[in-house]
Amino acid sequence: MNKFPSKVAFRDSICNVIRRDLISGKIGFDEPIREQKLASRFGTSRGPVRDALMQLTQEGILVYKPNKGVRVNSALTDEERSVVVAMRLELETYCIKKFINQASETDFVNIRLLLERLKTACNEASLPEVAESDLALHRYWVAQASPHLESTWLGLSIRMIMKYTRLENFKESIGEHHRIVEAITNRNITESIYYLGENII
Repeated sequence: MNKFPSKVAFRDSICNVIRRDLISGKIGFDEPIREQKLASRFGTSRGPVRDALMQLTQEGILVYKPNKGVRVNSALTDEERSVVVAMRLELETYCIKKFINQASETDFVNIRLLLERLKTACNEASLPEVAESDLALHRYWVAQASPHLESTWLGLSIRMIMKYTRLENFKESIGEHHRIVEAITNRNITESIYYLGENII
């Protein structure tokens, strides 16, 4: 048995760490991303790091600029953010409908566990953990419904969450996500979409 992670798994692991750094504010808008620095951090060659940066560039989180290399994308304007919100809502609405129709009891257990993780992060008032837990919960039903749309959804969501001050209202976040999860586990598509629309703004 191969004990080493596959090339794709390693790339995804690096991507997840970089996304976490972006969400937590450790890496800011327009900040340069250095391949060699990341390679040293992950104890690898530049190859897997380059693959991860390419993936994040395709998602729109990073951008390549001639003579400047790879950098974090610039902040969205309010007008651009409105467009991104509408795109994410339409995509996630499609995925929730599909997820509800095909979800198993195991899926419902999993999203309840992710909801509890979000509640814990909110109670501890940890903004990076809240942001990451929020993302993980929504990502679950998107990934289960459509793996092909997951990376598109992820890019939109990360761009939103990097400028997402609403996460500081922790009690409101718990309530919104509790209503979404309850509606999903009751297989109520109408309520699920309604509460999703209240959350993604």
